[in-house]
Formats: sequence, C-alpha cells, structure tokens
Amino acid sequence: MALGWPRSRVRAAEPLEPDERVMFLPSTARLLDDGRIEAEVHAWVYEPDHLRGLNTAFARYLGLRLSKMSPAAQLRFRQRAALFHAESEDGKQIDVVFGRGQAPLRLPPTDRAGRTQARVVVTPAPDALADAPWLRFRAEMPRGDLRRSEGRVLLVPHEGLSVVSDIDDTIKHTAVRSRREMLLNTFARPFEAAPGMAAHYRRLARVTDTRFHYLSASPIQLFPALADFVRSAGFPPGSMHLRESTTWRTLVPGEQDSRRHKLGTIERLLADFPLRRFLLVGDSGEADPEIYGQVARDHAARVEAVVIRDVTGEGRDAVRYQSAFEGVAPGRWHLLPRDGSRWPLPLP
Repeated sequence: MALGWPRSRVRAAEPLEPDERVMFLPSTARLLDDGRIEAEVHAWVYEPDHLRGLNTAFARYLGLRLSKMSPAAQLRFRQRAALFHAESEDGKQIDVVFGRGQAPLRLPPTDRAGRTQARVVVTPAPDALADAPWLRFRAEMPRGDLRRSEGRVLLVPHEGLSVVSDIDDTIKHTAVRSRREMLLNTFARPFEAAPGMAAHYRRLARVTDTRFHYLSASPIQLFPALADFVRSAGFPPGSMHLRESTTWRTLVPGEQDSRRHKLGTIERLLADFPLRRFLLVGDSGEADPEIYGQVARDHAARVEAVVIRDVTGEGRDAVRYQSAFEGVAPGRWHLLPRDGSRWPLPLP
C-alpha cells in the first residue's frame, strides 16, 4: 500500500506535454514505526527554451561578455545557463512510482513556478532499494511516451550524524564577495573544490549512519552542474537543498532570502530527525556564522559542532564571531583554515 496526495483533492491538471521536462531534487526519507518509508519529493516541471540570442541576453544581464570568453568557457556558460531561460510550467500533473509493481502516487499540481512537492508514504519494491541508502523512484509518463525522468531520496536513519554543508566557498571556490568573480566562477570557469574538504568529508562518512545534506542559496537551475561537481570532486553523496529561483531578478539572493532558506531547511531536518546529531559546516564569506550560531543556540542539545571555513581571515577573536556565537560554548564552534589543512574536530 502507498499513500500520496489524495486524487480526489487534486484540482484539474494537465499531463506533461512532449516538450516538457521534470527535474527531481534529491531530498530525504525516513523509516516509520510501521516499517513503511516517508519520502519528501521535490520536482520542477519546465520547458526548455532554445530561442536564439537568449544566452547572449542572459550574459548581458549578468554583465558578462560571451565574446571575451574562450570557446570552452562559452560552452560551459551555455550548459549552465540553459535552465535559467527555461519556462516553468503551471498546473502540471505528475505521478511517481517507487519500484516495479507499485501503485503510482499523484503529486499536487505544479504551481506558477513549475514546482511541486509532497510527502508520500510508501512500501517500496525491492528494486527501488537496490541503491541503498538511496530510494529511487520515477515519473510515470503518458502511455507511449518513452522519456525517462528519475529521482531519488536519501534514507536517513533515526540516529547518527547529519552533516549540513554549505556549498559556495565551503566546498567549492566561488568568491561570493566579488559579484563578477562569483558569476565567472559559477557560469564560465571549471568548478574548483575547496582544498582538503572532500578528504575531510570522506573521513566523516566512514562512520556508520552518517549522512550529508548540501544546503545552498544557489538556485535550483544549477542543480545538474552542482550535483556533477559533488560527484566528480569526490564528496560523499547527499541530499541537496537549493533555493527556488525562477526569474533572472532573483538569481543572486538577498541576505534575508538566503537566511530564510537556510534556517527553514535546517529546522525541517531537525524536526524530521529528532534523534540525530548535527554538524553544521559553512564559511565566513556570507552569513553562515550568524545562521549557524542561531541554530546552535536554539538547539544546543542537537548541534554537536559548527565548523566555519575561514575565507575572510578575521580570526576567532573578531567582533563578528563573538556576536554570532554569543551563548554558544567556545568548544562547539571552530574555524577551519582556508587551505583546509587542519580539520578542527576529531576524525575517524
């Protein structure tokens, strides 16, 4: 038996058109007391836009000149920018299936941003669990439609360590404090891993029941590129929690937008997994110290430690850190050198 969005409550929605696509973001799942699994499903439905000149217009909007880029950089720009001029599809119906022989579960119709999400309760088929700890599912396409759209959610045990990690300037060099450098590093240059971070994370991953949750204010349009980076740079796989941004105007988030997104995601993870311990990893380039300090105060018994990669060179005694971590025990927050040479906590 599997429970999803009640079909009788779903407003009239349309099936996917041949030129529309579904992108699933890897979220989390948990085992329920009755042996079933509750999974969080996040999807974006969009139509790729291939109009000539859109890449040039988008680059101009960002203040970048494609003509000044190398052929390789231009190719990277086209690949990473493609979803930023896709058209989000409203009122689309998606059914998902967790393994062979399982009944389809209907998600709520997509909203104006093309997004839909729901928590579904399933007893998955064995083939859906073949890639444990990942639980795989697929969108059920209309009859005769040969497209495949697959997703997966990370099954998180009741107990263990959850590493919540920022991405930009924490595990990937982005230079967010310089708008031009940030845009070039995001759209035109090869992604560059922060020194030492992948090795540190792999050592953390050796402990049984450790899970990783990559949390970023980067927009969902960058998910394919970021997922490829996490994999190719040797970071442990994990759920990925990106910010919704379906217009060019919200490409670069305001401080409050980023703060709301990160705090909301962390609070949800804490609520969903009340017996787990949390390690929060970020950097000093934006507001991670302030955000993580607030979480560490509000959930002192749950947050094992905070690690901040020092990209600003302020030093532990800086007024900023004293304010951000006021009320947090000194031994529970740590600075990591920019070169990644010394992880400040015991590693297995």
